[in-house]
Amino acid sequence: MRQMTATIYILEDARVLLIYHKKLKKWLPPGGHLEPNELPTEGAIREAREETGLEIEIIPQENIWIKQRWNGKSFERPYMCLLEHIPEHNGHPAHEHMDLIYLGRPIGGELIHNSEETDGLKWFSLEEIEKLERDVEIFDETYEVILHLIESKSFPSRLTCAQV
Repeated sequence: MRQMTATIYILEDARVLLIYHKKLKKWLPPGGHLEPNELPTEGAIREAREETGLEIEIIPQENIWIKQRWNGKSFERPYMCLLEHIPEHNGHPAHEHMDLIYLGRPIGGELIHNSEETDGLKWFSLEEIEKLERDVEIFDETYEVILHLIESKSFPSRLTCAQV
């Protein structure tokens, strides 16, 4: 069984905001399952707001923009896509997530820890990411994505909201 999910790496000033996932016990970017009729970008922004308190804008990845027409329009492309194996947990069968992964930056809101959603959240620099034990404290693919983002200078440079 496959389920659609959306994830967003929130970037600002050479840092990335990660949440501590309750079930997986690892640092991850915010994300989760899409609701019925929800665009992946809407889901990524909603999950970021629910898990961090921040309002986010998507950093565009689109190569070709098509003007809105009566029968179609462009919406933001993901930065990358992952097919993730989710093992059986608490009676829920193993399944796969088709995860559409976006980049975003904060444009408002207030950084707050939502204890119902996460066991914490933190802005990480590259040096702090490098100190995390791979595949123990952070998934290897999460580490690799952050490293690539920093090397490709994908981070927005100015601060846009108060830091906690």
